[in-house]
Amino acid sequence: MCRYCKDMVTTLITSINGVSRVNVNVPKRTVNVTYDSRITDAHVIRMTLQEAGYKNIIESFNAF
Repeated sequence: MCRYCKDMVTTLITSINGVSRVNVNVPKRTVNVTYDSRITDAHVIRMTLQEAGYKNIIESFNAF
């Protein structure tokens, strides 16, 4: 993942209604997303990335 990819992923995900924060970690190849589950969900985020050509998307959830 390069700087261009980081910017592209950030732009794609922040364009989704309900997303409030995106943090892309290039060295770890991870993306952390904060979103309002009443407006969107992880499936929408995952599908947006897959449609843009990003593969091997694995979800990880932490419950608080």
